[in-house]
Amino acid sequence: MAKLAIITALLLFPLFSFRQTDNWMGKWTGEHPDGITYTITVKDKYKGMNLCQVHAEGIQTFYTLECWATGTPTTLKVYYRSTTDGAFYADKRVRINDPLFILTREKGKTTWQWQQIFDGKMMVRKG
Repeated sequence: MAKLAIITALLLFPLFSFRQTDNWMGKWTGEHPDGITYTITVKDKYKGMNLCQVHAEGIQTFYTLECWATGTPTTLKVYYRSTTDGAFYADKRVRINDPLFILTREKGKTTWQWQQIFDGKMMVRKG
């Protein structure tokens, strides 16, 4: 009976580990104090990572980035892949093996914290 419980737990473990970022899926939006609206759309998993798209629009800013993300229920690390639309002039300075930004949930609030290129933190909301 104990062996059956262990085998069942081992079989179910991969199902739960792939669900770590499910609550991040969807669209998250925030406004930077400089007048730029950032939106990230987190899609379903593909080969262990979530595919995502980041769109920025505002004063002298317009671009769409393809990204990928990994994380936990409280932290989502977003990595740059490519620019698909607009002018993201910082693309040559991005370190692709380091997160571009991190989304974090803490005390009922979700924040977007830049890790590269830009400075600052902003609140984001789902929807």
